[in-house]
Amino acid sequence: MQGSAFFTAIAVAALATVSQAAPMAKRGESYSGTATWYAPATQGGPLAACNGEYIHDESPIVALNADQYGNLDGKSDFCGKKIRIQGPAGTATATILDACPECSYGDLDLTSVLFKKVVGDKDKGVGAITWEIL
Repeated sequence: MQGSAFFTAIAVAALATVSQAAPMAKRGESYSGTATWYAPATQGGPLAACNGEYIHDESPIVALNADQYGNLDGKSDFCGKKIRIQGPAGTATATILDACPECSYGDLDLTSVLFKKVVGDKDKGVGAITWEIL
């Protein structure tokens, strides 16, 4: 009987972990949120959350919000996904390689090169965007 209770506890714990996982990255799925910009070399470090890949300030990469990224200590299902981002200044293609702990669901933190293409002047600081997985 004790063994049965132990396995039941393990199963419940496993289900609780699965239910807290980030949503799966699905091709063609569209999201909306706010874009901000950051400089990886000085804000968060030059190693991306996804695989520790080196990123620089002009890399065409984005940091995904924590809700969609999932466990910030691990690799997200979104890591390496190519996305198309649309904003008031234009459209750009980027790769999800980093995480933004402060960002809300749907938000992306863009490198400055992407922010300029999608939102415009960095002095704006933020801009409304939509994005989809390619």
